[in-house]
Amino acid sequence: MGRRRCFEEARRYAFALAYGPGAITLVDAALGGGGIPINCGDLPLELFSKLSSALPGAHIGVDLGAAKNGLVMVWRGHPLLHAVVPADTLRRILASVSGIAEVAVGASPYVDPSPIFEELSRLCGSVKVKLVDERRASLGRYWLWRKYPELSEDEVDALSFVLSPGIALDICRQPL
Repeated sequence: MGRRRCFEEARRYAFALAYGPGAITLVDAALGGGGIPINCGDLPLELFSKLSSALPGAHIGVDLGAAKNGLVMVWRGHPLLHAVVPADTLRRILASVSGIAEVAVGASPYVDPSPIFEELSRLCGSVKVKLVDERRASLGRYWLWRKYPELSEDEVDALSFVLSPGIALDICRQPL
């Protein structure tokens, strides 16, 4: 990946990251080289954006909160990325992803998902958006916490939303 500082920070967001060549090689854009170039300045945005386009069919889980939001990316059943981000960073990440197949958003009486609808509507036609009942999805939370103890509560919730069934949300329908 390049500079050790960049690698250490990226490791905070990736489930499995090795320092050296691998199946997917991330490279520090400042140093160049073969692989997926990553700008180390805004790593959550760069990682979600670049890996979503490099790995088509990924699923994203979103746990909306008042001050912070949990976010995960799963590809072919394997968790790849996780982060806790503020609302503006979440909107920028959702606006930058491409090639994803599904976005799972937690739904509860305490959270309004409408602030991210604009970013989700940009993905219309290629992405399934589903709302997941947070109470029902929370049944798998403790199992996920044991399996991934490094995750925060918001990230575990977002991961449980990706893995849970939900209802399709049709935000792409044209008005009559």
